[in-house]
Amino acid sequence: MSFSRQGSHELDTQGTIEASFAFLENCIGQFAAVAPAKDPQQILELLPDTDAISRRLILIELIKFDLESAAKQGHPRELNFYWPQVGAELPQDLIPLDLVLVELHFRREAGEKLHLTSYRRRFPDLAKALEKWQSNERTKVFSGTTGFVPELPVGSQVDDFEILKELGKGAFARVYLARQESMHRLVALKATLHGSNEPQALSALDHPHIVRVYDQREIFNPRCILLYMQFLPGGTLADVVQLVRQTEPNQRSGKLILDSINAQLLSASQSVPEQSPTREQLASMPWAQAVAWIGVQLAEGLGYANEKGVLHRDIKPANTLLSAEAIAKLADFNVSAHGYSGRTSVAAYFGGSLAYMSPEQLRAAHPGDDFSAEQLDGRSDVYSLGILLWELWQGRRPWAIDALAGSWTEAVELQQSIRQRPFELESPSRTASEKVLEKVIKNMLAFESERRTRSGFEAAARLRLAFYPELAQRFEPESGTLAARLLSVPPLFLAAVVIFVPNVAASVFNYFYNRGRVIADFAQIEPELPADFETVANWVNGIVFPVGALLFFLVMLPVAGVLRKAREGKAIASKDVDRLWSLGLRSTLIGATLWCISGLVFAVVLGSKYPEFDAQDGVHFVLSLVLCGGVAWVYPYFGMTLLALLLYYPKVISGGMVDESFDRRCLQLKKRNIGYFLSAAAIPLTAIGALVYRQDLPRNLILAGAIVAAVGLLASFLAFMQLEEALRQFSQILSKPKQLKSRFP
Repeated sequence: MSFSRQGSHELDTQGTIEASFAFLENCIGQFAAVAPAKDPQQILELLPDTDAISRRLILIELIKFDLESAAKQGHPRELNFYWPQVGAELPQDLIPLDLVLVELHFRREAGEKLHLTSYRRRFPDLAKALEKWQSNERTKVFSGTTGFVPELPVGSQVDDFEILKELGKGAFARVYLARQESMHRLVALKATLHGSNEPQALSALDHPHIVRVYDQREIFNPRCILLYMQFLPGGTLADVVQLVRQTEPNQRSGKLILDSINAQLLSASQSVPEQSPTREQLASMPWAQAVAWIGVQLAEGLGYANEKGVLHRDIKPANTLLSAEAIAKLADFNVSAHGYSGRTSVAAYFGGSLAYMSPEQLRAAHPGDDFSAEQLDGRSDVYSLGILLWELWQGRRPWAIDALAGSWTEAVELQQSIRQRPFELESPSRTASEKVLEKVIKNMLAFESERRTRSGFEAAARLRLAFYPELAQRFEPESGTLAARLLSVPPLFLAAVVIFVPNVAASVFNYFYNRGRVIADFAQIEPELPADFETVANWVNGIVFPVGALLFFLVMLPVAGVLRKAREGKAIASKDVDRLWSLGLRSTLIGATLWCISGLVFAVVLGSKYPEFDAQDGVHFVLSLVLCGGVAWVYPYFGMTLLALLLYYPKVISGGMVDESFDRRCLQLKKRNIGYFLSAAAIPLTAIGALVYRQDLPRNLILAGAIVAAVGLLASFLAFMQLEEALRQFSQILSKPKQLKSRFP
């Protein structure tokens, strides 16, 4: 349900379905004071001077309202009461199914035993529809309110509240700015005729992006229910959308939102914050990022509410309030516990919401569909949020309807008819942020709920990518990019290159280094030692490399399985994500262990056979392999970690954009990266020092070692910094805040 907010901009709805529903809401408000009608002429006199189709819609809904009013007084009516007086506006052959079902419902509720055979005779044009409906045997009737909401005079004291100003009114409620005397605070006070159990459920929703509902009270003079909630003076997103429509696309920025808020603050006699980091940040944002900024807040609120088992079901700009600090909050969860697929007064309640309903919501709203509101889930709210964000961004909704509807059923069917039509921007996205935002919103608007963004939390994470377009490319790399090409390469092949190339290079270097030393130091003393060195080297390499390959497959095959499950859209266990994050560590520990064992084997075999190969020679031999192994240990770590974090991890979590253990993994990886970076600096420098200490080695070898060490250190530094930046960006998307608040760059 929406309210006409006083002092706010009205959306341009002239000649549209929305205009018809706006007329209807006004008519219902007038009719509530006199319903049920004593004569059908009372209803006809309320019809506005507008087109015939809109008048028919309004007449049908007023008759529904009258049927309920009469039933509540214990005198259920038949539709025959209204004919022939209303026949000129609504011929009997144009009576819609939903109107017939309302009569049927209230007569049954009154205890009448009815047979659909009589209804099929009375309404032959609806015989097939009634037969189909009978097979479902489920009457969809919205339980509205049929009384007149009394006005609370400004300046009066009502219960604990001093009425300061009327903020808005609708057919079934009025909203006031009031001061709650006992709590010394300003509140928004909503006066209705009927309460519900929802305030108890909604008051438990404590989130920075949901309007806080405090409680409700019943008063008897005048008789009504008072629902009091948090007051936000910054207006609604409907005000912002109106301003967007009046502003050229190249002139839009985050300042536009502040301009709307400031106008509403002045209208409510509230001061504009002079110093506000949040407002300063928003004012400098490009328009696409400002829209994403609002979207993140609302999506987080939705995710929180849905997680608590509460659906909104009426998301639209008019139900999104803004604080003076430009913090967006969801309001009017008033339909979250009700089926809105009913008929009595439903058009007055939800007529302005039809354009934001998901395909499954529209099914629930159709009288001939057996889909029920209880079957909806959070993805329906995500869809509605997608339409809202598109309208905020573009100043228009994704789909426009030129035709008018003559009944609620026709209005629902018109919306259903356009939901699968393609929609595009008026002009192509230019900036990276715009491209990300377009892709995210279109995912939110997928017709099939199975293909849609799954939750508010996922939507919030994806919307944050508008601030990090480069990171967005990692989740969905465009064709032809390096990431896309690497993802097309089998992960086993990529990992083999990253791991084995440095190890083979270090092995070759170590072989020639130690072979040269053995020949130089022992060729004259032990002529057989060089030959034995060759034999041991062949045996060691012949065993170590196959063992390394086996261990490589043991490490990589589970990772390849995780990636395969991610491609198939299957759920990924937390332990599998842990395995991916530790891929660099697991891969390099295997190589380091084998290098150390190789050094010991060389030292033990040569030392046991040749007494001249003493302990000092053995230690030097082991150290040479350890240092070479260290080089082959450090560099693959960064390579494998980059592959895991920047290439594979985004694909693994892209299905839901949620990683509950991200903070733990991030902290562990940061510590590990520091250790490996220090090793990347220490090990090559130690190796170069050892080479320089050996006066008998060729200078070219020392120079080559120094160059390789310098290049390796630089590469490690660049990889370390890239990982740090990636973790920082991932944190903005996936990290859980210490308190419930949105995180923006």
